[in-house]
Amino acid sequence: MPKLKEIEIDYEQIRDLVDQLAFEKRIALIKDIVRDKRYREEFYHFTESLTKKYDIPEMTESELDNFLHR
Repeated sequence: MPKLKEIEIDYEQIRDLVDQLAFEKRIALIKDIVRDKRYREEFYHFTESLTKKYDIPEMTESELDNFLHR
């Protein structure tokens, strides 16, 4: 697996590979990814940057649902 870091793989290639997995394997992969601390940190950093970029105020869960489904 370390050799993968030496070649460039784009999002489309990754998506095509994941699409070939059985549903259970996809779910297992997702669970592994979200358990990774870096993923959580990067996800929160990304969402914080989106709130700043689009000037989204702090909202309750129901307010956020309404906002996202406009």
